[in-house]
Order: sequence, then structure tokens, then C-alpha cells
Amino acid sequence: MTPARLRILCGLYAPLVPWLAAVALLSTGWIGTHYIVVAPAENRLIRLEGEWMGARQSLAHRQDAYKARQDLARVLAALPVQRDFARLPLAISEMAKRDHVTLPSLSYSLEKSGEGLPIKAVLQGPVTGRYEDLRSFLYHLEAADQLLLFIEDLSVSRSSVLQKDTVGRMVTVNLRIATYVREKPQRGRALRASVE
Repeated sequence: MTPARLRILCGLYAPLVPWLAAVALLSTGWIGTHYIVVAPAENRLIRLEGEWMGARQSLAHRQDAYKARQDLARVLAALPVQRDFARLPLAISEMAKRDHVTLPSLSYSLEKSGEGLPIKAVLQGPVTGRYEDLRSFLYHLEAADQLLLFIEDLSVSRSSVLQKDTVGRMVTVNLRIATYVREKPQRGRALRASVE
């Protein structure tokens, strides 16, 4: 390239040089601002959002644990105390009489669960009656509000017991019922030990 031609080109592009310098300066400023200010702020925002989510989950777990503790306290308060357990077989026998079924013998056993936990009481025995009466008895047994009972096992067999001149209409059910009883009416310490 000749010097005259170079002078002409420089004269043509001379007004663009300040603009190119301004673009280069602004690009450098934008890149510097991004890496010095924006990137650390984004990293800090991501870290704070993670901490916030962790705190929210921790709070949700604590609220769930508090609600579970309250629910467990209500269930434990509904359980009979061990000294009141003796009335339970009598209440079941009265319910059987009301529903016209016979409950000749009801045995029970107590199974200790662990320290501070309720004792599992298992009642079992045969129940004989008409199918409809047995159904009613089982329904009333499970639906009784004042009794917290769970039917664990139920085996049915046809009975040949003669009652009112009818044979074969009677059904015998071997019933295994479970409930839980508290040893003592202490609420706070045993509940906290079993939940936490």
C-alpha cells in the first residue's frame, strides 16, 4: 500500500476511531462489572436461596414434629390407664349381650412395648351368634368411641350349636382384639422420650 493511499484511508476512517475506542471501553467496563460485581452477587444469591430453602424445610419438619407430638399426646390421653383396663372386658361382654351374641370366655394378656411406651393389651376368645348379630357386634366394637380397640385377627367357623330349634345358622368367630393402655397418667416425659 502506498503512503498516499494509506493517508486517504486514515482520513476516511478517522471519525470512527473515537467510536471504536468508546465501544472497546464500554465492553471492557461491562465485562469487568460482570465479573467483579454481578457474578459474586449471583453466587451469593444462590447460596442465600439454598440456605432459605434449608431453613424452610427445617421449619416444616419442626412443625410436622410438633403436630405429630400433639396428635400422639391426644392418642395417649385417649388410652385407658392400666388400672382402668379391668373394666374393658366387662364393657365388651355388655356389648356382646346387647348385640345378642355369646362371649363365654375372654382371656387377656399384656405385652410391654418398651420404656415410656404404652402397654399392648390383647383380648381373645370365641364369640358365637347369628351372622347378622356378629356383624353388628364387630361394627359396634370397632366404632365405640370410648374404647380404642383394634381387631387383629378374626377366624370364622360354622357352629353346630342348637339354639331355638335351628341348627347351622350360628357362626363362631375366634376374635383377637388389641388395645393399648398407659402404665401411669404421666403425659410429658414419656411422650417426649418416645417422640424425640
